[in-house]
Amino acid sequence: MNSTKIVLDNLKRHFLVKSYRNLAKKINISVSVILNWSSSRSSPDLKNIDDIAYFLGVATYQLLIPNNSFNIDTPIWKDTLKTSFLNNLGRLKYEKDIHETSFYKKSMSNNKMSYRSFLRYVNGKNKRVNLKKLDIIAEILSVESYKLIESE
Repeated sequence: MNSTKIVLDNLKRHFLVKSYRNLAKKINISVSVILNWSSSRSSPDLKNIDDIAYFLGVATYQLLIPNNSFNIDTPIWKDTLKTSFLNNLGRLKYEKDIHETSFYKKSMSNNKMSYRSFLRYVNGKNKRVNLKKLDIIAEILSVESYKLIESE
């Protein structure tokens, strides 16, 4: 499932709103941005998701779990999201034994990312990660998207 849709559905359920207009008011983001996310014209980056999670007081990865009910169990620190992403990405690349040959075998069907681009994410060279890229990377690694940003 598309991570952007999961986030929007979870937020609508959490705030008990039916429209994206009402959701935009609740999370203090412009309606046009929310509508662009919902129509797949754009996708929130991890900073957007991190800001929303911080505003709600939940762990960021919880926003990406389908049909999740949020609970507050630990303090949330915004500066750990990118570190969690890089740690999980590196660990999963190693565990799944992803190298150039296996990468192209796995991603033959989607061809949405080159191995070189994938390595830029693994090495922390890409500054911004949006949910579309997160979904692509998760598909390559055969994991749920939220597993890439989940704290250990």
